[in-house]
Amino acid sequence: MANPAIKARWVLETKGVVGTPALALHDIAKREGIRYLYRPLPNDPKLSGELIYKGNQKGILINTHINNSKRHTFTFAHELGHYFLEHKPEYVRDGVTGFWCSIEDVSYGKRQKEQEANVFAVELLMPENRFRPSMAGAPFDFTLINSLAREYQVSKQTCGYRILELTQSPCAILHSELGRITMQRTSRAAHGFLRQLTHIPQATAAYSAIKQQCGQIDFTECDPEKWLARYTPLTRLYECTRGKFESGVAMTLLRWS
Repeated sequence: MANPAIKARWVLETKGVVGTPALALHDIAKREGIRYLYRPLPNDPKLSGELIYKGNQKGILINTHINNSKRHTFTFAHELGHYFLEHKPEYVRDGVTGFWCSIEDVSYGKRQKEQEANVFAVELLMPENRFRPSMAGAPFDFTLINSLAREYQVSKQTCGYRILELTQSPCAILHSELGRITMQRTSRAAHGFLRQLTHIPQATAAYSAIKQQCGQIDFTECDPEKWLARYTPLTRLYECTRGKFESGVAMTLLRWS
């Protein structure tokens, strides 16, 4: 099985992609003879996208029922991952074979093929040899995430996770809904440091921001004991929370030294 990241870099090189990779996805598909269709499918709300084979024909279907162009872009790259990684189709019906990829598949990639397609998509959209220099020397904060998300035309969540993969500093991203933590990711340097939390800790700036529905302008220093299972008396931890508070969702950034 091909290495997903290496395969993505091969695609970028052989297809001559020099600008923003997200803008080249349709051209890559066309050059492979892959047709594509964007269509709202409200009766299939869990579907994010499909890669379809019928005889010699190939196609990608993107469900636009959820109005999120950045999700559509990542799903398209994900389906290209199945294609270029030559994954064996997972379903057969009425002479059609392919992959039915749910929102969960594209978001979390728990199954091996879906995980590989996600790794491919991340490298295709944010190639390390371009992305790493873009983040070099900049502090881990919302300004960096927002600027790189715009530059590479990906979601802030996807961009933030890519930064965590490539940074050498201890930091983390936590997503919450009404104060309940729904997902958390850490950089390699922060692996094993975060406490096992189910909710945003009280007496933190994140808790206050969510409670008051007012995002932080900048980072605030916080007692590391609130967030970390491992720390020393010299540990300095900073946090910053912003979100769509009317929807109850928030993103918290942590960094420490």
